[in-house]
Amino acid sequence: MTLNAALRLLAGSVILISLALGTYLNPAWYYLTGFVGLNLLQSAFTKWCPAMTVFRMLKLKEQTCDSGMSVHQGVHIIAGTAVLITVAAYMFFAAPQWVLYITAVVGASLLQSAFTGWCPAFTVASLLGFKKAA
Repeated sequence: MTLNAALRLLAGSVILISLALGTYLNPAWYYLTGFVGLNLLQSAFTKWCPAMTVFRMLKLKEQTCDSGMSVHQGVHIIAGTAVLITVAAYMFFAAPQWVLYITAVVGASLLQSAFTGWCPAFTVASLLGFKKAA
């Protein structure tokens, strides 16, 4: 498994778990969902998040891009932005709870992409000009 796949696996899992906990236990869990979205977004630009440190210590293979931003960074931008917008809309702007379905779809997509190597955000990122990682 590559570092980016492990990161998508962790992010997707935490998104889905925190959504379930927020729905069935306490809405404060949605802050964890938002935190994951924020980490995805900032990791796209800095190439670092707390989980990446652990994954690097585990010697997971990193995929890099020679020039520009990689498709993986594009996926992080798309997923992180979608998660942040939907969670913030629900928590702070009284959007209906169904907007969190979008967050759940993003989480499930990240989770499955860790195993298949593809999700719709990969295609969108490629179309936006993000480069394939080597």
